Amino acid sequence: MAPNSEIDRHICTSTNSIESTINITDRLYLFINEQWYDLTHWQYIHPGGSEILQNLNRQDATDIFYSLHSKEAIKKLSYLKPCSSLHIQFMLPIIESTNLTLSFRKLRENLIHNGYFNRSIFWELFYYLSVYILCLFGTFCHFYWNYHFLAIIIIGFGMQQAGWIEHDYIHGRNIWMRWFGRILSGSINGFSLTWWSHKHNTHHIYMNNIGIDTDPIFHLFFPSKKDKNIWFRSYRHWYFIPVYSLLYLSWRWQSFQYSFNTLKYFELILMLLNYIWLYILGWQVAFGSILIGSLLVSCIITTIHQSKKILIDSHYSFVEKQFLTTRNVYCNNFFMEWLWGGMQYQLEHHLFPIMPKYNYAKIRPILQKWTKENGIHYRCENVWSIWYRNYLRLKYFTNQIKNT
Repeated sequence: MAPNSEIDRHICTSTNSIESTINITDRLYLFINEQWYDLTHWQYIHPGGSEILQNLNRQDATDIFYSLHSKEAIKKLSYLKPCSSLHIQFMLPIIESTNLTLSFRKLRENLIHNGYFNRSIFWELFYYLSVYILCLFGTFCHFYWNYHFLAIIIIGFGMQQAGWIEHDYIHGRNIWMRWFGRILSGSINGFSLTWWSHKHNTHHIYMNNIGIDTDPIFHLFFPSKKDKNIWFRSYRHWYFIPVYSLLYLSWRWQSFQYSFNTLKYFELILMLLNYIWLYILGWQVAFGSILIGSLLVSCIITTIHQSKKILIDSHYSFVEKQFLTTRNVYCNNFFMEWLWGGMQYQLEHHLFPIMPKYNYAKIRPILQKWTKENGIHYRCENVWSIWYRNYLRLKYFTNQIKNT
């Protein structure tokens, strides 16, 4: 049996969607706040793109909408008129929310009321400046002390931590966070925050959904017959570490392509500044730092995502899906808590993505109590256990390929 019991795909029997075949030529309807909205034409001016809405056609998008949008965006919903046609209301009946969903909405309101979604100037400055301090110190070690390997390690850590902060700013919902995120993302890692944001929002809505969510670095499902002939797939559990080290290189290239094709001049200028810095460092330190930063990020994000189930459909409610596809990690020391950069609080993050990462530790006991009251298993394990689980998962699918 697979490490995550692949045969058992359900934790709840309820559903909040209407079976439908998504077709972009059909009308696009979303159910928000117990009302249907016709977004057929509006989808093309949606800041997050139309594809993310098309996959939600005829489903309850209420919790998804509130999880990813700012107060200003939520207010703009009132400008859209809900469907009033009796024919539409008959064809698309009211979707009743489950007790679990209603309980979750109450929990979210309480967390907002108690200030857990508010940002702290102290922690924002601490995390933001710490990245530049690491990178400057690594540069100093390289040029003044000639400690080249130490410089690679320190700058690599800086690039990794920059990734966590950029990720937090992707979910930030005000103008200063967008600008600070773009500056940090472009100057340290050469990434386009706009490209990352579009890709990442889809991931949050369709976590681990085959064909919708971003595919994992290694496919965690059985390949088609023609793909079984690819000989190196059978050895993934041995070579995954060096492959993980190339993730940042891939993101850099995709970021450049996106910014160039969409004429994001500010992001391109920041990328240029980043590559000038890397050129000054020399290729050995520059390339080594990117590999280290990439490895540190990959070993965490692949573990927290690949260690959970891969879904073949998206009919689960928002809350159900997060608990099906997300698992928390317990870090038992300060270094690991810092290294994981908030990714150890995956359940909290996927349920409340716009909440600042430094508040997740505060709400963990609150969420644990809520899951117990609602009969949900709060999955959390230690760092080494989840890393080993991920290895077993890669090995499981590898063995199946070998034996077929």
